[in-house]
Amino acid sequence: MRTMTSANSDALTAVHGMVDYAGFDGNALFGAILGAWLISSSRRRLRAWLVTSSRQQLKAWQRVGSLFLAAGVGYLFTPLMLSLAPFLSSGVAAFVAAVVVIPISIKVMLWLDATDLRDILQRWRRG
Repeated sequence: MRTMTSANSDALTAVHGMVDYAGFDGNALFGAILGAWLISSSRRRLRAWLVTSSRQQLKAWQRVGSLFLAAGVGYLFTPLMLSLAPFLSSGVAAFVAAVVVIPISIKVMLWLDATDLRDILQRWRRG
């Protein structure tokens, strides 16, 4: 009879094999998920998230959706982070991307929501 440790090891090996077969960078995927988890778990303490989420409690599917969104953004921005900081591993770059890009995106969305299109165009024309 197999022990629980060997069953977990077999499951982890199977997931690792599927990630490698699909062509994903496993380190970047893991780093992005950890960064997304940090963002979603500390949302109550971060000011950038307070504006969007403190007015109402998020439902479970919304929390899972925001976790997947942040992980996806972290994974997609990994090449940019690696080009800016080539000394980072892909996992660390994905973690940093997930933690940095989502709050900046929310700040930009709030700014765009609060301003008028005419004001934005005038700022760009002034330089």
